[in-house]
Amino acid sequence: MAQRRRKRVAVVQCYGGCRAKEKVPLEERKGNCEEILAFYPAGVSECRWGCLGGGSCVEVCRPGAVRINGQGIAEVDREKCAGCGLCVKACPRKLIRLTFPEYNIYPACVNEDPGAQTRKECDTGCIACGICVKNCPVDAIGIQNDHAVIDEEKCISCGMCAVKCPRGTIRDYNGIFTTREEQG
Repeated sequence: MAQRRRKRVAVVQCYGGCRAKEKVPLEERKGNCEEILAFYPAGVSECRWGCLGGGSCVEVCRPGAVRINGQGIAEVDREKCAGCGLCVKACPRKLIRLTFPEYNIYPACVNEDPGAQTRKECDTGCIACGICVKNCPVDAIGIQNDHAVIDEEKCISCGMCAVKCPRGTIRDYNGIFTTREEQG
């Protein structure tokens, strides 16, 4: 008997967008993410790890599940997402990953700079303070490369990390523990 594949969905690991200190305003950026990187090799914001907002992921998403939101960052509508992974491959910053729909808590930052520097660059970047680690009742979260990482196999989606995160970096897709961005 053939094993049935579990559905997967994409998640964007950046919540910065215009919350990051901009070097190039969103309205001045032209082209997709690859073109933006070619034209601005030093990046478009102080955070060199964040979403470029050029929509390379949007271009390849056949079901139309990815869009660039009002903050200038990619956002996935999980209801529409087919889990194909094309957006993962299209992102030059490797900010998009596939996960299972039941894992609705995720860190929306992969910045590897020290906390003090991140604090200067982005209002929502992970500063590796460890508050999420201390508040996780099942030891499912840790700090790696100066940002929070959740072990989804251990996570029980209790939301304590999201509630306690002082910068709102750990997000809850369902909007129960953190405010959900408007889809549209």
